[in-house]
Formats: sequence, structure tokens, C-alpha cells
Amino acid sequence: MNKIVVLILAALVTGQAAAAEYGLGISAKSDNGLLYFPIDVSPKFRVEPYLRHQSSDSKQRIEFGGEVSTFESKFEQVEGGLGIFGLAVPKESVRLYYGARASYFDGDGHSSQSRQSFYGYRITPTLGFEYIFNSHFTLGGEVGYYFENHNIDTVLFSSHQESEIDKSGTESFLILRYFF
Repeated sequence: MNKIVVLILAALVTGQAAAAEYGLGISAKSDNGLLYFPIDVSPKFRVEPYLRHQSSDSKQRIEFGGEVSTFESKFEQVEGGLGIFGLAVPKESVRLYYGARASYFDGDGHSSQSRQSFYGYRITPTLGFEYIFNSHFTLGGEVGYYFENHNIDTVLFSSHQESEIDKSGTESFLILRYFF
């Protein structure tokens, strides 16, 4: 009996995946680097994995009292997440969507004086809309209220510190999506 239930569920999931519409999205905000991979499983349901990678290298030259010091630092972060959304029926080329995003992030930064590594998660209830230009392109705007938790491990000179930070706030995005 269990094998029959598993086979039926597998057939339903496979059928939905074959009928799904797949796409690629980018955030129009230049400083966040988010890539979206929307999958419209049905006309009323979207699953949207997303990924972000950020890195920076900086070098500062400071002159004080005739002495010159140089400080270098590096930073890198990777975030992966999943959005799950209900889709409203489009009206006059505009569709509302609602749901939530959840993600995990991991990163580190270091300089000549310190090293820091961190990881955490973010949960964001989200409300959005998208304007449907044609069957391939949409432009969407969304707003969410995020809850975020960071665990941070810092080494400064020879001292070691562990900390945990909880953050929350609003965020908004403008997303251009292309469906294949």
C-alpha cells in the first residue's frame, strides 16, 4: 500500500514539474546581486529558489604624523533561499502574489587585524505584484518584513568573541523575470 501511495505522489509531482513554467529573474537593485529561478508549478502556485554571492576587496592607505599605514580587507558571502507563493488571477496584465521567502547565508571577512565568520537564516513574509508584458517577460515589485538571525565568530588580534544578532525590518525589491 505504501509503495502505491509513493508511486501516485511521484507521478503527480512529475506531472506538475513537466507542465511547469521555468524562468530566470534578476533584481533591478544594483547592489544586492540576487538571481531568481521562478517555477510556476500551476497558474496559482509559484516556487522560486534564489541565490546571491557577494564579495569585496579593499585597500586603504592612511597617513598620520608622517607615517603611512596600509590596511587590506576581504569579504565574501553566499546566500541561498526559497520563496513559496500563491498567485492571484491576472487582471489587466497585473498579478498579485503572496507568500514567504526563507534563506540561509554563510560568509567571512578578514583584514590584517581581524577575522570574522558568520552564518544565519532569514524568513520574510512577502507581498508582491508583477506586470505581465507578454508570455515571457514580467516586472515585479515586492515588499516584505524580514526576521534574521546571525551567529558571528570574531578574532581581533588575539581575542576571540562569539555573538548572536537578531534583526528585523522591511525590504523591497524590483524584479525582472523572463520565462522560457
